[in-house]
Amino acid sequence: MSKAIVPRDFPVWTGLRRDGGTWKWTKGSSEYRNWASNEPSNNGDCVSIFSLRKEMATQNCSARFPFICYRDNLVLVKESKTWEEALEHCRALSTPTTYNRRYELVSVQPGEDHDFVMNKVMQADTEEVWTGLRFLAGHWLWINGADMLYPDLPVCPLMKQHCGTLSKNSTGNMETRDCEERKNFLCYSK
Repeated sequence: MSKAIVPRDFPVWTGLRRDGGTWKWTKGSSEYRNWASNEPSNNGDCVSIFSLRKEMATQNCSARFPFICYRDNLVLVKESKTWEEALEHCRALSTPTTYNRRYELVSVQPGEDHDFVMNKVMQADTEEVWTGLRFLAGHWLWINGADMLYPDLPVCPLMKQHCGTLSKNSTGNMETRDCEERKNFLCYSK
């Protein structure tokens, strides 16, 4: 006896909604727009995406559709601290819902992860944010042990410039700075 699976295209809620005359995401931002024909319309101020076609449509916000939640494990801390203070702050992060999660200064690799992290960097109060990149014992390393995929870091960095930052003016590379400078920073949990 064989059973046929019949694909079904149905709407799923996104986090995009109309606020006055502009479209805003409930969390973060995205340039993704794949509107169905004749959309966006005035049918509502909330947006769904169809499961198969991946086309977006406006909906009445009180409609009942399935949805997907996600947990953003990247935290931008808008306090200016030295690299060591930032590391201690990340490691001390804990709430009743995160007691089993360990936070570290962020490590980031070139590519898609870098783009995601840069969206957070752009929200910082400082021009640069600390990362978990550190020069120790003659080598650049991520404090979480991640692979080092940035080949352009100086083999012998300038005096005191032994900590890594991401800059709002980034060209995709890590910047090296004096670890005693005070900057915002990014913490993440696995």
